[in-house]
Amino acid sequence: MVASEPERAEAGTAQSEPCEATPGRQQHDTGHAASCKVTPEASSEAQLAVVRCRKHPHPATVGGGARHRGGTHSCQALALGRSDKGVTTLCAIAIHELDENAIELIFTFLPVEDRRSAAAVCRLWRRVHNSSTKLWGSVLLSGERIMQAAASSSAGAIVSWLGARLEAMRSVRLWSPYLPLEAFATGLAQLLSRENRLQSFSYVCTDGSVSRLLGELQGLTSLQLLDILSPAFAPGQGLVMRARELALLKPLSNLLSLQLHAREIRGSLPPALFRCLHRLQHLAISAKCRLPAAVVRQLAGLQSLELHGASMDQAAAEAAACLQQLTRLAISVNSHHHLQQDGGQRDAAAVGSDGSRRRGSSGGSKGSGSDAVQCWQDHAIWGHLPQLARLQQLWVGAELPCGGGGGDEMQGGATLLPYDVLEGGVPDGIMDCAALTHLVLPVALTALPELVPGQLAQLASLDLTHSILEGLPASWCRQLAQLRSLVLNGAPLAGGQLPPDFAALRGLQHLELRACRLTALPACVARLPALTHLDLGLNRLPDLPAGPYLRCMRHLVLRGNELQALPAALAQAEQLECLDVGENEDLVLQVSDVDGLLAKMPNLGLLVISRQPAGHGFGPYISTDSGAAWDVQSVGVLMQLARVMPHLSVQLQREAPPGQHSSTAGSQPS
Repeated sequence: MVASEPERAEAGTAQSEPCEATPGRQQHDTGHAASCKVTPEASSEAQLAVVRCRKHPHPATVGGGARHRGGTHSCQALALGRSDKGVTTLCAIAIHELDENAIELIFTFLPVEDRRSAAAVCRLWRRVHNSSTKLWGSVLLSGERIMQAAASSSAGAIVSWLGARLEAMRSVRLWSPYLPLEAFATGLAQLLSRENRLQSFSYVCTDGSVSRLLGELQGLTSLQLLDILSPAFAPGQGLVMRARELALLKPLSNLLSLQLHAREIRGSLPPALFRCLHRLQHLAISAKCRLPAAVVRQLAGLQSLELHGASMDQAAAEAAACLQQLTRLAISVNSHHHLQQDGGQRDAAAVGSDGSRRRGSSGGSKGSGSDAVQCWQDHAIWGHLPQLARLQQLWVGAELPCGGGGGDEMQGGATLLPYDVLEGGVPDGIMDCAALTHLVLPVALTALPELVPGQLAQLASLDLTHSILEGLPASWCRQLAQLRSLVLNGAPLAGGQLPPDFAALRGLQHLELRACRLTALPACVARLPALTHLDLGLNRLPDLPAGPYLRCMRHLVLRGNELQALPAALAQAEQLECLDVGENEDLVLQVSDVDGLLAKMPNLGLLVISRQPAGHGFGPYISTDSGAAWDVQSVGVLMQLARVMPHLSVQLQREAPPGQHSSTAGSQPS
């Protein structure tokens, strides 16, 4: 805020200094050289902000214009401070002297309820409020709220509310996962086309068709991101689109990202559409559809590609070699078996005489279309991956059959998981990606090939969740010295079966060994010196050993183990910021744990000691008698935590299941 010349002269100062913002407040730079300074030595009275009103006409009221709701009174904000010479300075600015940036900044500090009142001050404030991109630049519209508002008021009120803020909207997300709202979404797209400033539009719906919406979206030529998602809550549900309907999106030449998540896209994707979308950088298609080679050739500038459920023939896989700008690729292979049955007997081509299941042919398919039986290793694109010189991130998955259909149904309605098309090793094409830095393989791997020098030389992150490997091969541990993140969740590491060479991963910072049936932490893990994040949840650990792995640790998860007390080795984890020991049913914290362990962690900001889910017993600090009362020891420990570590946030209870009240989802002792 700036002081006027008479007021500065009255305060007896010839020159003022830049203002210093107090902690937790934002400072607005008015661009003027003169302002006040509030020093720490100033008295509490001098640091008070004083607001007074003077009769001063607002410029907007002159000439019969709009008047302030209190006549011609105008507010002046005053701040008192003390200069270096000990002389108090007075700063004031009239409310009508605030520019639009300052008014917008005021709105950002106000709660939603107070914004409505502030927007009614005058026409200027209302215009700034409605046109603020900081307030309305990103808008989330709930389908449930829209239906409630439509039932309680006229539809015109909703349109009026949206119309007043169209100028500010840059991103709109229409969230209606339980209610079909195609009519409203179509009208909304029509309304947004008037301003044509929208950059991002996301529609989460349960509609069976969006043809009308696609027709209206072609008017939003400013659009850069389009996301249409239709979740299926039951077999046979979900959005069904026609490929020719997608051609309506041709005018969206500025589109950078296109995401289509539907149950099915009928017909072949139109090459003419992607010829018009020449600026497209990210494409994600999650639907049963066919991706022809002619479409792949139009995606030469693509940087990220996600295909989940989309089929790709050999010609399309060969055309993928032209995607030289591609840095990220995610593919889920359709691994559903569609086997013919005759009189209750399985086809001999799929099931042998000994009852064992047979895998598909080396070509990866049997039959055509969606009835193909394909191992994920047999996908045609893997052999062409080494030609993608810039590919850095690769995510490979396989779609499992659901109980409602699409998979092999055994007697009694059970679903047989197709492990014969999930298990196996990694294709050679993936191993030969020279620039690969992130590799995610959440499939049932049974083996990893031996690494030769030069393979995966740049790999920094490896995710082998759900693999049935008993650790990493020694060659991987020796040659992946640059690895920073490793995920082995679900691997059967009973007894800590990791090779001694695992300790060679000295640069490893992020390690996840969740649900690996560990009864003790492997010694090779305890020797890793650079770990900052370690997840050991859902194992059978009664304690932790000491070791170098705790020296740099910042995030440690021990949820769902067999701890009865905090491990004494945690005394070495002085850099710890988050400790999760929830759902250890027999864990009881003592006052000595607070003084001897937790108090030695100056950066600890979150301690999770949440109880077991309802019906599965109670964890620490919850009395087993009533399930809600606190015992004396628990209260004493919490009080000690509050005294010793006032900045610590303690999570005492998990979120309650739907329909139940959660009284202590997270509390902070004070």
